[in-house]
Amino acid sequence: MATAIGVLALAVSAYTAYMQRQQVRAQVWPILEFNTGNEPEIRLWIANKGVGPALIRRAVVTVDEKPVTTWSELLRDLYGPGTYKFMQDQIRGRVLSAGETLSVFVPRFDAAQGDLRARFDRDRFRVGMDLCYCSTLGDCWRLISSPPKLSRTEDVGRCPDAGATSFQQ
Repeated sequence: MATAIGVLALAVSAYTAYMQRQQVRAQVWPILEFNTGNEPEIRLWIANKGVGPALIRRAVVTVDEKPVTTWSELLRDLYGPGTYKFMQDQIRGRVLSAGETLSVFVPRFDAAQGDLRARFDRDRFRVGMDLCYCSTLGDCWRLISSPPKLSRTEDVGRCPDAGATSFQQ
């Protein structure tokens, strides 16, 4: 009888520890979203809609599902050779706090580039992003935003190493 009670106590203890881990996991769960907008300015941004910080381990930016390694390459792929001005922010290696929004790309068009501004306002929907990020507990996910498909998030065991298609800044 004592053995049965001991085994039962061990099982209850293991279950309690499992439930506590799940509760802590839910308290630090980041949820990233990739968005684009044009008010007050055209920009691409990442937002953490979760309750915990997101540690961004890997980023891949695409145009028409083809990876690009820099914002300059993205603009050249869209519009050909030229001089383009923009503001950028670091993506990979970044910690995004819960509720934080990060403008990762803001093109700057001068008065003579009004037609280019209008074209980018249309073409921003051709830009996608594949982000691999982790919570502070080491749980990892991939945000895959690849227009025109709907964005999706997948659980992953760990983030892959940065490869040749990873975004460089």
